[in-house]
Amino acid sequence: MKRFQFKLQKLLDLREAKEKEIKNELMKVLSEQNRERNFQHELNEKIAEYEGKLSEMQKKGVFNPAEAMAILRFADVSRNAIVASEKRVQALEPEVQRIRERLVVASREKKVVEKLKERKLDEYNYELNREISKENDDMNQKIYHKKIM
Repeated sequence: MKRFQFKLQKLLDLREAKEKEIKNELMKVLSEQNRERNFQHELNEKIAEYEGKLSEMQKKGVFNPAEAMAILRFADVSRNAIVASEKRVQALEPEVQRIRERLVVASREKKVVEKLKERKLDEYNYELNREISKENDDMNQKIYHKKIM
């Protein structure tokens, strides 16, 4: 019996490639969101650091108005940048959802063909085992007849 060959293998390959392409697209958008979130986190840390320095200066009584104004301006500008960054993250969310929906559809389509391949392979293995069993029975029968004669 010839070896197993799935007739829809090219279709399965195409569906796997499509799923992989959509995954890459999703990863690109998610990495963009993560960059924005990292940017927000870094700015929050810097704001906390500079405001900590400002409060430390005030506690020690070493107060420089120009430096205090610079820190307050930096904090204000940074908070505005964080808000803008969060808006960009939120703007990407609908695109992420669309891509995820496409990924779910592509995964389902691929799984349908994979299940068909599994069934065909099971059928092939069943037929192969049946054929092997039949050959073994024939050989055993011949051996038995030779022993009798």
